[in-house]
Amino acid sequence: MSERKFKEILKLFSEDLTATQIANISGVSRVTVNSYLKKIRQQIARYCEQQQPAEHVVKPVISPPERRDHYDYRNGSDTAVAAKPEVSRAIKPIVFGIYRHADRLHTEILPDVSRAMIHAIVRGRSVLETFGTAERLRHFNNVVDLGHYRLYRLEHTTIGDSSNGIAAEDIDAFWGLTKHRLAKFKGLNRNTVYLHLKECEFRYNHRNEELYEVLLNLLKTHTLNLS
Repeated sequence: MSERKFKEILKLFSEDLTATQIANISGVSRVTVNSYLKKIRQQIARYCEQQQPAEHVVKPVISPPERRDHYDYRNGSDTAVAAKPEVSRAIKPIVFGIYRHADRLHTEILPDVSRAMIHAIVRGRSVLETFGTAERLRHFNNVVDLGHYRLYRLEHTTIGDSSNGIAAEDIDAFWGLTKHRLAKFKGLNRNTVYLHLKECEFRYNHRNEELYEVLLNLLKTHTLNLS
């Protein structure tokens, strides 16, 4: 693909168009567009991981092909994470935490946190201590149950500046953006939800900038692997 055509795709991506819309406008096949968008999202995820404060650094999500990463839900199933209240109780929900640090929002998928755990800690119950989860959750301002598309506010947070209400307003705005963006997919596969979540994080943290220029600069240091 020529540099001019790639920049056209990147520009359309920065405008938050879907792969189908980008393919129709650019004249590039949808399969090719999807391949490029996945690679761009992988680099966005790497960038977001590098921006995390030291106390929140977790095992990198984007790994070499031969390695299975910690948050890769590719377990032989492409089960969709439905964004509907009537989602089956039999499907383990995807839960992610949100916290604010140095005027930026960060997200982290919490594979070991269940819906029951969220309800317990929101109610202030100490049962979570037996799971070794309560201390970890105290690092987050909020958690989201993607299965029910519900945001839970945690009043016990120890990191960030939530006491003055800034973090709460920021997170509400971020969740509004994220909910709107993810809902248009009408359900996400577990092996792509992390990339979409990190894209939402990236878009929100750079909402007051020209996103196309930000992406161009990002890809100068996080070059795409086109092999």
